[in-house]
Amino acid sequence: MSGNNRRTVDLHAHVFTPACLELVEGLMAPEMEPFSYFGGQETNAYQVGHVKSIMPKLTDPAVRIADMDRMGIDVQALSVAPPQFYYWTDPELGRRLARLQNEHLAELVAGNPDRFVGLATVPMQDVSSAVAELEYAVRELGFRGAEINTNIAGLDLDDRRYRPFFAKAEELDVVVLLHPNGFTHGERLMKYYLTNVLGNPLDTTVALTRIIHGGVLEDHPELKLCFVHGGGYLPFYSSRMDHAYEERPEGRHHISRPPSTYLKQVYVDCLVFDEVHLEFLLKKMGPDHVVVGTDYPFDMGYYDPLGQLDRVPGLSDEEREMVRGGTAARLLKLDR
Repeated sequence: MSGNNRRTVDLHAHVFTPACLELVEGLMAPEMEPFSYFGGQETNAYQVGHVKSIMPKLTDPAVRIADMDRMGIDVQALSVAPPQFYYWTDPELGRRLARLQNEHLAELVAGNPDRFVGLATVPMQDVSSAVAELEYAVRELGFRGAEINTNIAGLDLDDRRYRPFFAKAEELDVVVLLHPNGFTHGERLMKYYLTNVLGNPLDTTVALTRIIHGGVLEDHPELKLCFVHGGGYLPFYSSRMDHAYEERPEGRHHISRPPSTYLKQVYVDCLVFDEVHLEFLLKKMGPDHVVVGTDYPFDMGYYDPLGQLDRVPGLSDEEREMVRGGTAARLLKLDR
């Protein structure tokens, strides 16, 4: 990467690896993927056409770069599309799928090193394998971090079995992007595309809240976590958990200060669709903890991030540059 600090960096953009499909054909039980399981008939039928229409964007770097140029995006951090987490597979197949996808990402990065960096996928169903794959991806493939789901086959990330993964990410000093794939108890979300509209940010909200209360950030203060979709709903109503922390004992077992203070240790993207919500998010999180995320190329993405920033009142040039790319460049170590 060049030393240009005035660049736009997209930390939330997806890639698909078609070669994985033949390895998992016929293996997945429907309930293992909440997004589609609770999607409902109309949504699941629509998704077939939608995914087909965006597949060139998910697989062809030339198409992607042309779209990046139109959006004013200089660098994308590439991560797998959520349906390809594959945590429901057995550990051996999970390791194989993760390596296949990471090598695919590495090829894309090698073909356009000034435009792409890689975020690894790791087989979180077997934590020791996830730790090994993260180390391989960072040390051998030159990846700048990883992406994981906001739950692991229904298990929450405050579970202590996942601490070795977070410890390794902290040791390697790399960012971990947390991305949902529907809500795990979505029986009430099966109409109106609520599996995504509510389900995705809701799962992120639960994940972030449990990570805070479970002491993950208390125990790993240098851990760099980035939550997509503006961090879900938590930044907009964190005062409620602070009130509970002061009034009741349940939330005090693993943390030493009000839970909202731990928001200063995490990062969120700006994918909240309008400048009113973005203005609040910037005030709550600080412009040095908000990054550009487009969710390219899905239809719930937002593809005018610079225009959105321009419409936020009172944003200084320095603050705008932090959000546009400065903070993401630091997290991804683009100048090293």
